[in-house]
Amino acid sequence: MNRIVLAIIVLTIVALVVLTLFSFGPLSSSRKRGRINPTSFKPTTSEQVVVSSRSLSFSVYHNRDLVENYYTIKLPQDWQMHKAGEPGKYSLTFSGVTATVELLDVPDNTTLELYVLSQEDPRFKRTISGYSRDDYKKIIVDGNQAYQLAYVSKINSEDYRTICTYVTGQDKAGVITLTAKENLFAGLEALYPSIIESFHWEKK
Repeated sequence: MNRIVLAIIVLTIVALVVLTLFSFGPLSSSRKRGRINPTSFKPTTSEQVVVSSRSLSFSVYHNRDLVENYYTIKLPQDWQMHKAGEPGKYSLTFSGVTATVELLDVPDNTTLELYVLSQEDPRFKRTISGYSRDDYKKIIVDGNQAYQLAYVSKINSEDYRTICTYVTGQDKAGVITLTAKENLFAGLEALYPSIIESFHWEKK
């Protein structure tokens, strides 16, 4: 066997090993986790959105952290953006309100709806003080099946209300969460749908 044939065989074996590691081995998890892309936190444009007869300024963000899960979302300009430390995630605050937009890895052996009801809801019951589910419904977000879970809780003896919206995606699900004190929540009920409706999976 000459050296050229031997070199081709060796290189083929090495390529197969690397491909296996990236597809099924330890390197596959790092690929799926992705990385935080600085451009994800720079709004590309701003838009005026009418909410309850008022025109509000929204910033348009294009998340570019995970290749399989690029998405666009519009967020109020006067909400303070924080880097959440996880690829695909935004964290925001505004006058007693907190919000997150993030990606959720749902196991292949279940559906998003079943995962929300059998994993997320029980997890909230175990970990959140005064948790009580208030509502659950199916909706459509940008043509995708979505599931909305609402609950009340207590933080430092104060009543809070939270809505989590889970949007079906090709690889991961998108999750948009809004939490506010009970006495502030009524003023956000018109704003939250505008954020939800702006969520859009970007096709590559």
